[in-house]
Amino acid sequence: MAGLKEIKRRLVSVRNTKKITYAMKLVAAAKLRKAQDSVTRSRAYSDSLKDLLAELSAERGALDFEHPLMEPRENVQKVRLLAIGGSRGLCGGYNSNINKKIDAFYREQSDKGIEVESVLVSRKPAEYFRRLNRRYLASYETLPEDANLWPIDDICKELEHDFTRGEVDRVYMIYTKFRSALSMDVMLEKILPMDSGVTQEGAHESAPAAEGVTLFEPSPLELFSELVPRILRARVRQACLDAKASEYGSRMTAMEAATKNAGDLIHRLTLTANKLRQSQITSQLLDILNGAEALT
Repeated sequence: MAGLKEIKRRLVSVRNTKKITYAMKLVAAAKLRKAQDSVTRSRAYSDSLKDLLAELSAERGALDFEHPLMEPRENVQKVRLLAIGGSRGLCGGYNSNINKKIDAFYREQSDKGIEVESVLVSRKPAEYFRRLNRRYLASYETLPEDANLWPIDDICKELEHDFTRGEVDRVYMIYTKFRSALSMDVMLEKILPMDSGVTQEGAHESAPAAEGVTLFEPSPLELFSELVPRILRARVRQACLDAKASEYGSRMTAMEAATKNAGDLIHRLTLTANKLRQSQITSQLLDILNGAEALT
């Protein structure tokens, strides 16, 4: 059993650790509230774009026009993966779950003989790729805390350019969808070519609007040409906001668990220290009594 001095040293260390984890929990909780508000507002905007695209899709069927970002490719040889992860650690299994999803995607595409090139958003996915000596096309690692300030337009422009030029046949996105601080899911979504009736996973194709009900100004063709790239940016921005909120939620939950575990450990160490101190006091009293008896 460890001595009393060593246990006291461990108690000091665990108490200091508990203060740090508790402070990190409070910081993550404060940031989570702001990030959660951004996620909610962005989803309302994305849903509105989805409904508008469904109405335009009905008009598109009548007028027979297409968009390059919605052109399907039959022979898929190269795909691009947009992986959105965390910028820091100490957030439980958040980053490891994303890494597992990336590995599964690479294995699946490799079994099909499809080449994968990746664009990485945030520091942790890039560190994971470098640790595996896996090549990637580009990485965005130095990012502000607010996901709205990330270079989303630059990322989407590059995706649009390469897809329309035929340099990639499909584009997928891996991110963590935020549901609550305790509930989040790692998602794999195909974002290019874009589907006419589905803009987010789980959203079903809307029924075509009745002819003559909706009046588009300017023409449906002009609206359609402007709307499709905007929806792509909205989806990527939504994924970035979800990823950031999920990171804060995971960190808050992990630090709350770490603070609780530190408190439990402090309780056990305190009990052990008290028992050792009691044993030492009893031993000293016995020595005094034995000495007094020897003198009589």
